[in-house]
Amino acid sequence: MKRRLFLIIGIVLLLCGCGGSDELDPFSGKSYVQPATGLGNGWNLGNTLDACYYGDKSNAGLGTETSWGAPTTTQAMIQAVATKGFKTIRIPVSWHNHITEETNYTIDSNWMARVKTVVDWSLAAGMSVIINIHHDNMAENAQLAKKNDSMSMNYGFCVPESASSPLKAKSREYIVAIWKQVAAAFKEYDERLVFELLNEPRCVGTSYEWYGSGSPISNANKIICEYEKAALDAIRAVGGKNVSRTIMIPPYVASPGTTSGWSLPADTGTGKLIISMHAYTPSNFCLGNSSGKTYSERGSVDYLFNTQLTAWTREGHSVVIGEMGASDKNNLSEREKWFTHFCGKARDSNISVILWDNMTIAKESGGNGNINSGECHGYLNRNARTWYFPTLINEMVK
Repeated sequence: MKRRLFLIIGIVLLLCGCGGSDELDPFSGKSYVQPATGLGNGWNLGNTLDACYYGDKSNAGLGTETSWGAPTTTQAMIQAVATKGFKTIRIPVSWHNHITEETNYTIDSNWMARVKTVVDWSLAAGMSVIINIHHDNMAENAQLAKKNDSMSMNYGFCVPESASSPLKAKSREYIVAIWKQVAAAFKEYDERLVFELLNEPRCVGTSYEWYGSGSPISNANKIICEYEKAALDAIRAVGGKNVSRTIMIPPYVASPGTTSGWSLPADTGTGKLIISMHAYTPSNFCLGNSSGKTYSERGSVDYLFNTQLTAWTREGHSVVIGEMGASDKNNLSEREKWFTHFCGKARDSNISVILWDNMTIAKESGGNGNINSGECHGYLNRNARTWYFPTLINEMVK
């Protein structure tokens, strides 16, 4: 009876928004931390500033922005996202094609200026902004590389299979050098700008690149923790508003299922760290081929929010799902069911979700994407500034 009473009290407090950042979790007795910023739900400028290529260390210039088929980003596009009601924009950024010299991993000043321009437009539109290190995670060696994405052929970092690999120190140096420069460039930007240290850090090319368990994952997470602690300390040391900036930090591949051996780093700030997760759940529906067109696994979404993510929130941590979405398989009615369920669970769990958008919709829906690729995550027609699937977007922002 006492547990039921505590549960009722806890639900009332959550619904009423009482307690602020010191809300008491009735189960653990610990302080329940609300999200460190009022991010709300958001949208990803995907396949744009994160677009990249591998196997060449020359500075690629500004042309990479459109190299994966995206139009050049405009202020009108950004305003369309804000006007629709999104509160946050995540701007993934790849840096390894924009290094002008190797000693200090100096970032091309024109590329940094371009990133700042898009960030400025987003802030001016009234949104919070997340920027990160995105596709700079390389394979440890050529044998593991799939598309010339090995450390020997690129700038970047890797998560080596062995902690004794000399590439660990080199990778840490790269990550720290990038974040020092980014933190300096945005030193005086206010708290609406959030840094996300890494995107889906993982052991590229291995059998457990995207999912695994046991010692390979826990060992990889220990290395990732070293990288993230070094990056966090580097950002704080730059000073300015970075001293108290909110930072998003992911575990191995940013997955709720691969957190063994991982923890948040110690921080000089208080309540300024957010656990960064990605959730294409269930994977056979949200990704994969046309065989997964029906949303029939509600239990996987319930488990994600009721068990995996609340394991962190009940420990007093904030969680943001930086990428989510269901690939277009010409199955709009089923996707509507998923969006309603997923976004509802996120709302009830006080977890912000950021929609992944790579501009691709299935040919069967009138687009240019392969329904079997599992990567038809297009929502905004950026040229027309209209939404391909209004019912899905309305579910996120209502």
